[in-house]
Amino acid sequence: MSTGKKREQLKRSERLEAEYLAESAAASRLIACLREQIAAILAKNDIALAVPMESRLKTWSSIKEKIERKQIDASKLSDIYDLVGIRIILLFHRDIKILDELIKAIFSVVSAEDTAARLGENQFGYQSNHYVVKLPDSWIEIPSYSDLGSLTAEIQVRTLAQHMWAAASHKLQYKREDSVPIQLRRTISRVSALLETVDLEFGRVLEERALYVSEIKIENKNEELNVDVLSALLSEIYPERNADETDEDGYDELLKDIRSYGVAGKIELREFLENTRQKVLKLDKEYAEGQDPDDVDEEDLGRYALGIYFTHVGLARMSFDNFWKKPRANTDK
Repeated sequence: MSTGKKREQLKRSERLEAEYLAESAAASRLIACLREQIAAILAKNDIALAVPMESRLKTWSSIKEKIERKQIDASKLSDIYDLVGIRIILLFHRDIKILDELIKAIFSVVSAEDTAARLGENQFGYQSNHYVVKLPDSWIEIPSYSDLGSLTAEIQVRTLAQHMWAAASHKLQYKREDSVPIQLRRTISRVSALLETVDLEFGRVLEERALYVSEIKIENKNEELNVDVLSALLSEIYPERNADETDEDGYDELLKDIRSYGVAGKIELREFLENTRQKVLKLDKEYAEGQDPDDVDEEDLGRYALGIYFTHVGLARMSFDNFWKKPRANTDK
């Protein structure tokens, strides 16, 4: 490389570094914005994360190394599409398509790729959905986002099973089939197939569960209680406004407690909860009205103003704690 070209590359690198330092604060705010909006999207659409969302701002040393290694022609910071990175690892494969549609509808998508499309029918390899996004123009009109319009972010979406493959193949450097020793290819292919099977079988579980829940008839026979029957029963008896599915362990723990009270089945449970419904809703309102606005989170104030304090699980617990007459069995062992 000529001396002149080296000098030109050095100047460009210095300009990019200066721009990076100047834009780092804005990039960090972009991360916070994306995390907040994506978290709201996931919650609203009942999309389950397998692990907490990951995010990072690429370091200057990493940017510089990538530019030099891949000979990237970057004249300005906005040419670095993955300056900001968000990784979303989902529990269920079905949600990949749902989230794909939401990302494309909400953000300004510069590019999108499903890496599985690179693979042949009998090939194994890295699978993930990649998006390069910018904030939509309507958001840039908001004063606090007005300086974020030129920045892009890479969003990666994959399932936990796909992430296991990505992490293992990165560690082993088995990113492509021709990178794997011939003696190991059969075993690696088997691992890849097993991980894909995990996603498929979880999908089957969700489909069968949805069918089962749709067929639950609360007024039918006195069948044994389970979390799905319990959830459906509480949804029928209590107001929808009290519903809250964020406590993932709530129904299982409540079911354990209900069994300790000696409830015979769902007919007895239904009769008890219906008979105590008005009493427990009155308690719910009293609890909500008794909260000091200075001592509660702002997001809860709206619920309390409507007389809502307990979730469905909480209402059922209050019914048993206050109105169940039979002695409770000791199930703690």
